Amino acid sequence: MATTAEPATIQVDPMVPRPMRILRRWAETDDTFTMELDPGPDGYPFVPGQFNMLYAFGVGEVAISISGDPTTPSTLIHTVRAVGAVTSALRDLEPGDSVGVRGPFGVGWPVDEAIGQDVVIIAGGIGLAPLRPAIYHVLGNRARYGQISVGIGFRSPAEMIFEEELREWRSRFDLEIE
Repeated sequence: MATTAEPATIQVDPMVPRPMRILRRWAETDDTFTMELDPGPDGYPFVPGQFNMLYAFGVGEVAISISGDPTTPSTLIHTVRAVGAVTSALRDLEPGDSVGVRGPFGVGWPVDEAIGQDVVIIAGGIGLAPLRPAIYHVLGNRARYGQISVGIGFRSPAEMIFEEELREWRSRFDLEIE
């Protein structure tokens, strides 16, 4: 009797760094930048609130929250403030260079527990980066949530990240941005 084998599922060990190519990198502020990485053909599924360990080859690694859209696993986005040796080395990389990625780690934000409820998200400065995937999630599932309010503070206008996106969000009638 012949049996049909199930297709093998590729399991990625989150403890082993995967090299990923930088597709784009842009400045958010004088010391903060965003990198878009290519996770390869299998994408990079994650949930809002998870983080990765990013490795600058020959320098070290650092925990950085994922700041991209969880519904778009074909790219992986991280927003980083350059404050030390590793984050400064990451800032100096260019599109085409590689970065090591371990993860994702963490259990994520409880966005599904808020279904049917109003959602209030408060962030300050670079703290908006790890909350951005939660905002993407609730906006992508807008009918499942009540009123959505996002409060954001920055030390000064020069410290503002995601300026263009904030303008777009402010133009929406189903989202309150302060």
